[in-house]
Amino acid sequence: MSEYDAIARFYDADHSGFADDLPFYRELARRTGGRVLDVMCGSGRLIVPLAQAGMRVTGIDSSAAMIERARMRSAAAGVDPRATLYHQDVRSALPAGPYNLAIVALNSFMHLTTVEDQLTALDHIRSVLNPDGLLAIDVFNPHSRHLADCNGELVLDRTFRLDDGALVCKFVAQRADMARQINYVTFVYDELDANGDVRRTVHSMTLRWFYRYELEHLLERAGFVVEAVYGSYDLDPFVGGSDIMLTVARRRG
Repeated sequence: MSEYDAIARFYDADHSGFADDLPFYRELARRTGGRVLDVMCGSGRLIVPLAQAGMRVTGIDSSAAMIERARMRSAAAGVDPRATLYHQDVRSALPAGPYNLAIVALNSFMHLTTVEDQLTALDHIRSVLNPDGLLAIDVFNPHSRHLADCNGELVLDRTFRLDDGALVCKFVAQRADMARQINYVTFVYDELDANGDVRRTVHSMTLRWFYRYELEHLLERAGFVVEAVYGSYDLDPFVGGSDIMLTVARRRG
């Protein structure tokens, strides 16, 4: 079972409204020809709007619960003919391409915590891309001061509502191992129903952060040529203070 199966309904409600990256991916898909592989696609946040824009999109995710939500979202939007979804791990063989563009959005690549897993995933992505296909990877830019403050303290991150109207208070605790570039994250979801009763769900995961030239080196080893590194979805240059590190690489050969 994937680590996201237990929290799929929370994740979906928490992230479904985020669309800051959509114009970037939509334009990149349009320029590359419109056949897209959304790796670690979650509940289909990008798949539906890309399909609505006329792209043919294939999504994979290791969480069965996330893929089921993506299927329901695609069906509700009427984009089933242009959206294909697979319950699959990026570390195994991927659905046959060729694809013009592969996307690994919103820190998803950080779930691959070993170099072996990272290179395996990149190799599988490369194998289903066109010879000149593009790969876009979006991860956060690690600021040492912020990471040093990750000492395990539980803090309220935000509140949101589920489809059934239940109010959820989301708390997050983070502990950073600076030597190993590992962030241990615990999510606590307190779900309040109409009667005021609280149901708590606790879930932990491990994330691996990347520095710019480390990620570029991984991509080069996996057969990609880095074309650009941006610091925002508006294509601002990547600088030390950037919040994100958005890397675009082209398959080599």
